[in-house]
Amino acid sequence: MEQIDTIKHICRKFNIDLKENSPFTINCGKWYGFPALFKELGFKSGAEIGVLRGLWSEKMCKSIPNLKMYCIDKWIRYLDYTDYEDKKLKEYGKIAKGRLKKYNCNIIEKWSMDAVKDFKDESLDFVFIDGNHSFQYVVNDIAEWSKKVRKGGIVSGHDMLMAKRTDVSIHVGAVVKAWTLSYEIHPWFICKDIDPYVRGISWMWVKE
Repeated sequence: MEQIDTIKHICRKFNIDLKENSPFTINCGKWYGFPALFKELGFKSGAEIGVLRGLWSEKMCKSIPNLKMYCIDKWIRYLDYTDYEDKKLKEYGKIAKGRLKKYNCNIIEKWSMDAVKDFKDESLDFVFIDGNHSFQYVVNDIAEWSKKVRKGGIVSGHDMLMAKRTDVSIHVGAVVKAWTLSYEIHPWFICKDIDPYVRGISWMWVKE
């Protein structure tokens, strides 16, 4: 689908008036919204950056039977990002591989900035960024993976917030707001799941 069709579909689905300012908050989160929306848009290929246990990629594959998923995760702890220990990450990697082996998933065990070099520009329908949440890594992921999404596809990610914990800093909200402002992206969306018990708020925009 072309970009204008993607935007029109989203605007019709969520009653969006483009004369209003971005961001638009919609009930379309990663678990209960994205799978249905991406299926409606006819998406056939996408990448998840930061797979962990493979639950979201599995959800997408179940929802879109012909989907080709690229699952990027090295399952090794960043030295400056201590959310998970190496032992736990390795365990999650085994779980993810077992969970996704029956689907059309290409598991790529590389750091995000190494894996992105394997993809041609504008070769994907969507990307979902959920890797290292600290500032520079989020900037790098958006900058480089956006290039791999075709015009009319969707650039998206998770954890649209700002937080400082003892173990990790989350700068996704700050980066997304700065990026959309700097590049005058309109419309863009803050995406909440309809289930109030689902953790994390997602974000997305249509690639121009």
